Amino acid sequence: MFATERVRLRPPTPDDAPSMFRLHGDPELHLLTDDQPFLPRHVGQERARLEKQVTEPPDSRTWVSFLAETVADGTFLGGCTLWGISAFERFAHLGISLVPEARGQGYGTEVVRLLCRYGFRSRNLRRLELETLAGNTAMRRTAEACGFVHEGTQRERAYDGDGFADLVLYGLLRSDWTP
Repeated sequence: MFATERVRLRPPTPDDAPSMFRLHGDPELHLLTDDQPFLPRHVGQERARLEKQVTEPPDSRTWVSFLAETVADGTFLGGCTLWGISAFERFAHLGISLVPEARGQGYGTEVVRLLCRYGFRSRNLRRLELETLAGNTAMRRTAEACGFVHEGTQRERAYDGDGFADLVLYGLLRSDWTP
């Protein structure tokens, strides 16, 4: 589908339920990536969710999800999405979640670059946005390495498990994107 020499993005399948459960079942990661309360689930619920996506796909006009894995051996790295896609205004938000052992190795940067390529080339978007906690220095470095510009900070906007933290906003215009 979409790949670099090391990373491939593809749609998740029901057989990916155990891997995706590792992401969606992690309460600490949930605090960083979701604005809803964490609800404990089991792997069967994750499989059912993925099976439902096969039979009743979500509205791909506004949301698309990928699984990230290594090209070499298919090792699960995490998941990523383009969400809030607006065909009229031609923008979307992006998000990534990597398993702990995949962090700090440059995979996140490759995943974000692949999402940008998908958004700008395959969806003909003109702008991509991402939001992250101000203290998430790894995501901030990734955003900046991919050409995103810090456009603002919303004070005490996101719950981080200990209280409310600042949320930083980044944007990338297609005209500023380097493929």
